[in-house]
Amino acid sequence: MKSGRLFMRLVPIAVLLASPAAFAIKIPTGSKDFDLNISTLIQARAALNWDGDAPSATGGAAPNTSLDTSYYLRRMRLIASGAAYQHWTFYLMLDEPNFGIRGNYNIAANPAFVQDAHIGYEFEPGTAIEAGWLYMPLSHLALNASSGTASIEKNSVLLFYNNSRGLRETGMHFRSAFLDKKIYLRVGLFSGLHGLQGTDATGPTAGVVNPGGRPLVAGMLRYSLVGSESGYSFPTQYLDGKTRVSVGAGAQYQIKGSNTPITTVNAAGARNTTNTAVNDFVAYSGDVFADVALEGDQELTAQLDFYRFDWGPGSDKTGYGATAEVAYRIGSINPEVNGHWFNSESKQANYAKLAVGANYLFKGHQAKVGVEFWHFKQNVNWDASSWAHQVLMQFQISL
Repeated sequence: MKSGRLFMRLVPIAVLLASPAAFAIKIPTGSKDFDLNISTLIQARAALNWDGDAPSATGGAAPNTSLDTSYYLRRMRLIASGAAYQHWTFYLMLDEPNFGIRGNYNIAANPAFVQDAHIGYEFEPGTAIEAGWLYMPLSHLALNASSGTASIEKNSVLLFYNNSRGLRETGMHFRSAFLDKKIYLRVGLFSGLHGLQGTDATGPTAGVVNPGGRPLVAGMLRYSLVGSESGYSFPTQYLDGKTRVSVGAGAQYQIKGSNTPITTVNAAGARNTTNTAVNDFVAYSGDVFADVALEGDQELTAQLDFYRFDWGPGSDKTGYGATAEVAYRIGSINPEVNGHWFNSESKQANYAKLAVGANYLFKGHQAKVGVEFWHFKQNVNWDASSWAHQVLMQFQISL
């Protein structure tokens, strides 16, 4: 009985530390078998955009190509989490992203939806089987908590999963940290892309995607050189005075799980994307993460990720990519630089970004303000596009 009561105390702590919002309000339930916690994340953002190619409803310069200003809520999240009956855990996140961007308050255009929902059985804190709507393993970046990064926007735009929303898919996985928490393993089965859902290849080599209905297999293995990491998601800055250094590798695979999208551009400059053929979907990655605690309340962090995505020959989403985030914290002042790069085999869907900024941490990641400048290209031909520019200011509350 004592061990059971101790586990019920440890599990809610593990759930909170593993969740994107690491701070929560404990709700009295009147039952020793059930723990409930409520947390929120609100990110209010101001954006200035100029230069680049043709403006759109959600990005780029103003319609007349001059400076555009926008004020919106990047994320509004309400999270319920907890534990029940000694070993069971649950997590539910509701989100409404990009509310009010470019003055658009149309709920149908930006609806609130379930961003994360899973239940799990924890054998011990840090070792669990979980099922539901889950973060997919691939790299350290792939599991970054949106509230816990030095960059205002994590560089997950390069994570070309074959069927996901918010880096999540329905499925089940096993995760654990063992050998004194030096080894972190996470492996699972997910829905991936299925045929007859409007995503099949239509030509020139038409075919049904994943005709056998096979799952997507995904996994990640990490080795901690210093310290350790465990849990459902990771920040890039722990802010706890401890040093962590790790390396990792991950992969995803689904047989006939790609519809091989290829973009072509006609003489008038119009872009057309066609799902051209059925191929296997393959992704793999390698990464290095370091969060080094220094004397005098200082901290150096770095996260470097390298990727290969293969959606089939010549696809927009076949190519090599890399992301980086480096930050140095001196007390509450936190300058940072981040960016990404992806070279597409189709030559029509390349990405590049270099950003520099700084945060002021009023109360760690719970209350902070950040400013960032971007120099970037997104989903373009390198030679037939112009660099776009953006300045962001973001206010964050995470409770």
